[in-house]
Amino acid sequence: FSVALLLALAGLSNAYLDEGECPPFQNIAEFEIPPYLGRWFEAERYPAGFEADQTCVTADYGPIDDTTISVTNTANLPDGTVTSISGTGTATSTPGQLIVQFPNEAVGFYNVLGTDYENYSTVYACAQVGNYREQFAWILSRREVLEEEYLAMAMDVFTANGIDTSVFVPTHQGEGCIYADPPE
Repeated sequence: FSVALLLALAGLSNAYLDEGECPPFQNIAEFEIPPYLGRWFEAERYPAGFEADQTCVTADYGPIDDTTISVTNTANLPDGTVTSISGTGTATSTPGQLIVQFPNEAVGFYNVLGTDYENYSTVYACAQVGNYREQFAWILSRREVLEEEYLAMAMDVFTANGIDTSVFVPTHQGEGCIYADPPE
C-alpha cells in the first residue's frame, strides 16, 4: 500500500519525493537582493518533474522593487528548442526566503541556504506530506561550469543542513547549449 501511495503522490508533485521528514534547515543569516540579481546557471539539482530532460538551465533575476524580483527560467529541450517561464519572487520576513510565483503554478518557497553572490548559491525547499517530503534543491553558478572548490562549498552547505547530497544530478551546461539573452 505505501508504494502505491508514494507513486500516487509522486504523480501529483513535481518535487523529489521520498519517505522522511523535512530537515530543520537554516537559511543564510543575511541576504541581500541587489548582489544576487543577474544570471545564474544551474549546476546541479534534485530531480524535478518540471525539469525532466531539460539542459542548459539558467535563471535570470531582475529588480522590480526593494522586495520583489523578476524571475525568468530558461532551458533547452531534447528537440533543440528553448523554453522559458517568467514569474516573480517576493522576499518574506525570513532572511534568504522568497515566495516564487509563476503563471498557473502553485506558489513556491525559494530558500537561499548559502551564497557568496559571485560564484555559487544553494537553494532548497521542502514540504511535509504525511510521512513523505517533497524536496526541491539547486546548486547555482555564475558561470556555465562551477569550479570544484565552489561545488564542494555548496555541497557542504546542504550537508550542514541535514540535506542528502547524493540525490543531486548535474545539469549539462556549455557545449551545445543555446542560451537566451537575459531579459531587459
